[in-house]
Amino acid sequence: MLTQTDEQELLRLTRRLELMNKQFSDDPDCTEAVQKAALALSIAFIHGLRAEVEQLYDSLDTPLPNRAREHLRQLGLDPDADEER
Repeated sequence: MLTQTDEQELLRLTRRLELMNKQFSDDPDCTEAVQKAALALSIAFIHGLRAEVEQLYDSLDTPLPNRAREHLRQLGLDPDADEER
């Protein structure tokens, strides 16, 4: 169940996504990505996962733990490879 604070944060974020969607409306791939992001965010909040979303967001710029890095290597992925941009 959404608390009032959760609802306000969800509204703030989805309004921002709506603005982004308008900015990239000429690119169908961006439109799809923004709309799916809004849906995923809404579902996460509705199911009480806001804390998990916030925790994942806060950890985006932290280095991967060694265990996770090794797991990626076992999957054939190089965690040290440069990202394509």
